[in-house]
Amino acid sequence: MEDLPQQCNYQALGAARIREIKSIVSKLENCEHGGRAFQKLPRHMQRRTVSSNPRRLPRYLREKHMREGGDKVKPSRRPSRKYRRRPANLLQEYNRRSQKNVWLETHIWHAKRFHMKRQWGYALPDTATCRGHRASLRAATTGCLLQDVSYLCCIELEGAKSTLLPGLSKVMQPESVGVLTQPQVLAGRQWMSFMFFQPGRQPYGAITEVDLLFHPPHRNTTTQEEKIKLWLWTHPSSYSQVIDTLAEIFQLEKVLPSHSDLIFPSSTESTEPKENGEGDFEAKEIMECKEGSHVATESVSKNESEDVPEDEVTQDGKSKQKKKKTRKNKDVNAEKLKTRNVPIERTPKYASGDKSITMTLLKDTLNRFKLLGPRSYTVLSAAFLPANVVTEEKEEKIDYEEPCGQWWKQYFGEAERLLSHQKQVASWEQLASCPLLPSPVVLPLTVRDPRVTLPTKKVPMKDKDSDDGEQGDLPEWPVDSPMYSSDFRDQVTLSKEPDSVLNQRRSQLLVPGSLMPETPQEARLPLLLLLRPPSSDVLGGEWEVVVPAGWGMSVFMPLVLHGAVVAGQHEAENLHLEALTSLPPHLLPDTPAGGLYSTWLTAERRTKFFSNPPASRPNHIKLGVQFPFNQPWLKLLQEWHSGISDLFVLRNSRLISCLSSLIENTIRKRSEMNERINGGSSTKNINGKPAESTNDSLTSNGNTSVCSEGVYSEKRKADDDLRVETKRAKQGDLQGENNQDEVEGEGMLKTCKLFTQETDNTQELEALSPACLVMMQLVLAHKGTLEPCAMVCLPKEEDLLQENEPPRPGMPKEAPQEPLHQDPLHDHRKRMREEHIRMLAKMRRVRRRARHRVAKKMDIVSATHSNQSVMEATSEALKKVEIENESIISKSYKEEMECSWLMSPSEPLQCCARPIMGYTTHGTFSHTHGRAAGIGWVGLKPLLTLIHQCMKYRSQKSSFWEAPSRQSGTKCLPVLVRNPNSSQYRWAWLFVAGGSCKDVSEG
Repeated sequence: MEDLPQQCNYQALGAARIREIKSIVSKLENCEHGGRAFQKLPRHMQRRTVSSNPRRLPRYLREKHMREGGDKVKPSRRPSRKYRRRPANLLQEYNRRSQKNVWLETHIWHAKRFHMKRQWGYALPDTATCRGHRASLRAATTGCLLQDVSYLCCIELEGAKSTLLPGLSKVMQPESVGVLTQPQVLAGRQWMSFMFFQPGRQPYGAITEVDLLFHPPHRNTTTQEEKIKLWLWTHPSSYSQVIDTLAEIFQLEKVLPSHSDLIFPSSTESTEPKENGEGDFEAKEIMECKEGSHVATESVSKNESEDVPEDEVTQDGKSKQKKKKTRKNKDVNAEKLKTRNVPIERTPKYASGDKSITMTLLKDTLNRFKLLGPRSYTVLSAAFLPANVVTEEKEEKIDYEEPCGQWWKQYFGEAERLLSHQKQVASWEQLASCPLLPSPVVLPLTVRDPRVTLPTKKVPMKDKDSDDGEQGDLPEWPVDSPMYSSDFRDQVTLSKEPDSVLNQRRSQLLVPGSLMPETPQEARLPLLLLLRPPSSDVLGGEWEVVVPAGWGMSVFMPLVLHGAVVAGQHEAENLHLEALTSLPPHLLPDTPAGGLYSTWLTAERRTKFFSNPPASRPNHIKLGVQFPFNQPWLKLLQEWHSGISDLFVLRNSRLISCLSSLIENTIRKRSEMNERINGGSSTKNINGKPAESTNDSLTSNGNTSVCSEGVYSEKRKADDDLRVETKRAKQGDLQGENNQDEVEGEGMLKTCKLFTQETDNTQELEALSPACLVMMQLVLAHKGTLEPCAMVCLPKEEDLLQENEPPRPGMPKEAPQEPLHQDPLHDHRKRMREEHIRMLAKMRRVRRRARHRVAKKMDIVSATHSNQSVMEATSEALKKVEIENESIISKSYKEEMECSWLMSPSEPLQCCARPIMGYTTHGTFSHTHGRAAGIGWVGLKPLLTLIHQCMKYRSQKSSFWEAPSRQSGTKCLPVLVRNPNSSQYRWAWLFVAGGSCKDVSEG
């Protein structure tokens, strides 16, 4: 300290001297916290480790460190990793981490093999790390695809039938109400899916798609008013909205639970329920089952205490054993259920004022797995073996001291329930001959513990059990199941045997790896098997398995080891594109969940776009793209019809079929009628067939344009003639020229009838509200990719006429290109960038002056005796500079620059060369079509305009009007598609989603 100068001018010193003085100052500042002791540490000591834990200091330095203020430093309290990775502590850590985002019971398995994402309050698997979309599509089309959909939230409604059914009809479409009142649905033999709307706003106000399942009716109904109970499954993105809507319809209020319901019953406490009252016997059974799961661990501790040596002898001569301290084994199943609403007392409940209607939220109390593909029944039959629930007469007395509780002895003690189980097993075995049924059915089944029949390694699927059988009808089976009783579900969950007990029993087998024989002590598991018929020709049947809580991983692993391929959320979204299945609510444009998801996705795309440097960004102003990150559905409809304030999606299946048929018949029947009309007056060729007409295509002014016929068109004519000959030979209509003329006459009559029917369908569709969106599928005709937010544009007259022309040899057809627009904000962005650079340079100089002023004012000697350090004084001066120049810095340069890179949202949407009729929401390469494809939505009014336009300008056959080779014979509409980062239009085929993609029979 003595050799340092009293006054030190930083400007007069060199850079090296400045760094040396700063290091000395930092060492002096560290002396306040024991820095001098740290300077004398050996070189092999890590100062970071010593600073966090002073006990790591050498002993000759500890006392000095404590005198210098080291007693204020507290050592780290974080336990070691070895302690944290113990099984018991690890389970507690998992429960803590799953509080923010709920973990599925299969989360640990998925986290090791999938990319996980946090969404809707759950941690869900997104996509696998070792396989892609092709493996999932192959499994869904030829094998079995498995997905854990336990995140779907279940709601239980119970009340009078005369009150529940009218209330539910308020949130349904009229066609869904007819399905709801069917006897098979009310009896619980079939389940249904319907769109849930806001009350009285159909078709507006869509919320989500809901799965509905009625419980079987009670056998003993003493009341005059018939009571029913049903389950509603909804997506978690719209779960709260469904609850609020049901509470509004039935006037329900939340029931506050008592304090005893909130506490999870401990395994060590012995509670004795009262035996008075109606539900006391069932409560006693539940408590006994809860205690039965801990008998195995208690017996182990008793055996350990019996082997204590005799250490002391009492005065009476009796030996006194020394008590040995034994650690109680924690119940792993109970620890896993701490985050679940099990038992039923912990579930949130709603009730009406007179308690006639109750709503119980069974969220996270049921596990649900979806199996998709033609081999789903094969996987299920191999993984689940029907259980034998017949009890002997000697075992009529139920012994609840056994580890499993044996709930099935109580449930199947009645002869009627036992007979129902036998019929269910027989129906399950009969499904091997016809695994696909024409309607969605419910099949309850009680099977053996899936962990007992779990194979040691993954086994291939059996070839002899094929699920490609034809659809058939089976006799009705009873649908009674313990799954519908909350008390029995709790018994099944709380009386589950630990895996260690099963492993110990498996180790005692004489032949390792053999199937364990079924014993009376083995657990039985009730299931609900929900079958849905195939929704498309691409995918097979769909099975869904519902199991109680706590059994998710025990059911999931047998399905995986028997050949099922596991999929995540990304694979499920791609399957929507391949098979055009129903979309979840967050992907629909007219739902609140879809609006929130679209807002989040827009922000993500915008952030990613502006994270790139300006040279790597496409200029959307020059490209004429007004909304590159989202789809403005409402503004799109308002551009085609003013005065629209709300929108809805066309979901009427009859109208969708009419629209699809109108598209197909517009293309096919128009060309056939032109052929017949022109063929009657034309000369016949050598084979006696009418020659193809070469009439010109009509333009908008009524003029004609000649379309030359080349080699390619002649080959196409020959193929068409051969196809017509083959079809007539099969039908037996080729019986000479006279019969041929009669057939042509009948065809003309059928064509006229068809046009009359099409006219009626067109009038009905035009009578719909213009605020309607239609779901469609796009398939590119040529090369290229299809991205989200791509614009679906209406082709012009010259585009259709040019597309009908045959291509030139060696010259592929090219779609039109959008001319570049002017960018009036280019100079504005340049000026803003220059001003921003000048402002940054100015602030850099101001901050540098502030630092120099502090350095001149505070020398090293004064800094050591001052209460304020040099760094604190510098930071205070910089804050003062920020406040003084707030007017310069407060300008939001980032927001202004981002807005100058995009078009104004208030400008007209139809600013491009081709009118916009819709947008895509998802686009990728489709393995079904063999080219790029996507799904999206178009307005109904521009779609009808496109149909009329195609009817006007379609007068000759062209290969372009045919669908891809993998869907030969399918008719579609030609549209132009343009990605938001490109000016090139591309031709694409448009199919209406929900309608049939096959040719309609001529009859």
